[in-house]
This record gives sequence, C-alpha cells and structure tokens, in this order.
Amino acid sequence: MRIGIIAEGTEDQAVISNILRAYGIDSSDILSIRPNLQQDATDAGDRSATIGTFQGVKNACEGSNGSRPLFEMAFSFSAIDAMVIHIDTAEIEQQNFIFSKPTKVNNPEYCVQLRNQIIDLINSWLNHQYIDQLLYAIAIEEIEAWCLTLLEKVDTSQSANAKKRLNHKKGSKFKFDGNNLARSFDQMTAEFRKLKTLKKYFPYNQSLKDFADSVELATQAFNP
Repeated sequence: MRIGIIAEGTEDQAVISNILRAYGIDSSDILSIRPNLQQDATDAGDRSATIGTFQGVKNACEGSNGSRPLFEMAFSFSAIDAMVIHIDTAEIEQQNFIFSKPTKVNNPEYCVQLRNQIIDLINSWLNHQYIDQLLYAIAIEEIEAWCLTLLEKVDTSQSANAKKRLNHKKGSKFKFDGNNLARSFDQMTAEFRKLKTLKKYFPYNQSLKDFADSVELATQAFNP
C-alpha cells in the first residue's frame, strides 16, 4: 500500500510515517507530498507551497481554479492508494475563517466531535473529492500530544500546552537536533513503528487512537 502525506510540517510527517509503518507500510511506500522541501524551495511563487503551516495544508486541499495538482499528481503519477491529511487543532480558531470548537469542559466526546468537525472542513476544502482515499490525522490539540504519550502516562488528548510540556520533558529521554526537527521527531517516536507498542499508548490519547484505527481499517481493506 502506497500512502502520501500532506501535513503542516516535516516533523508531523515523521510522526505519521512511524504510525503507518506499524501497520506494515514500508517506508519506501510513504511519500512526503507537502511539505516537500526539495520542491518547495523552488515553488515560492505557488500559493500552495507554503511550508510547515496550517495554511499550507488548506491551500493544498483547495487547489486553484478547480485543480488540485498535488492530489492529481499523487494519485495519477505516483500511484498512491491513500492520502493522509494532517491538521493540528490548537490554533484553528485563529485562522482566517469562522470556526467554533465544541464545548471542551466536562465533555467526554470533545475529541471525537472536534475530529469530525475537522474532517467535514477538510472535505469541504476538497469539494468532497477523494473522500474514499483519505486518512485524517487530526491531532487534538497538537501532534506533540501524541508524542507526550511516550513520556507521560496520563491523558494527553486535551492538553492545551502539549508543545511546551514536550519541550520541557523530552530532554530527560530524547536528544533533539534543532536543525533537523524531522529527524528528531522520527527518532523520538520510533516506538510507534511497533504495533504492539503503539497500541499501549492509545489509552492516553484519543485522537492518536482514532487515526491509528483508521489506518488499520484502510490496510485491512487494501489487503483483505
């Protein structure tokens, strides 16, 4: 099974790639569609080439003049079978469109409800194309909350300060290269590549579990 990833940043792609590998997807069959640093460096004039941002994901999904070249090329020429779309939800209400999150306090369904809202939003950007070929990596509130499960045996799924907490704690176990965040996140989340180990972290983050469960269903459908 061949899968592309459109994400906010290369570090997000690294985490997602390790989760995909847990389900038997070879690293050679995982394509970093956006950001693609080699392509983006020469694509400054393309509004969809925004590197490492929420807006970059939105632009890629919306395309221009009815065309979505990243999707068209990936499915037609790269022969991918599915595309992962990644979004962090922490700052979505600060984007240049109206969006209201569900009630968070005393709401056990907050993560599921917000995930479903984001899925609907992404599908609207895509004009409801490619739906059967999409996997949604909706990180609530940040993908760093998924990484925190490696360091904290508490529920990280609704953490509003996941990035700050991860930065504070990671030094005790992981060494980070500030010049290569993708490699650092790849090494930090290497445990996610083992399915039995990955599943141990599901009780600590609902959105991590939801994404991983969707990958499992997709791979089962592809290899019945």
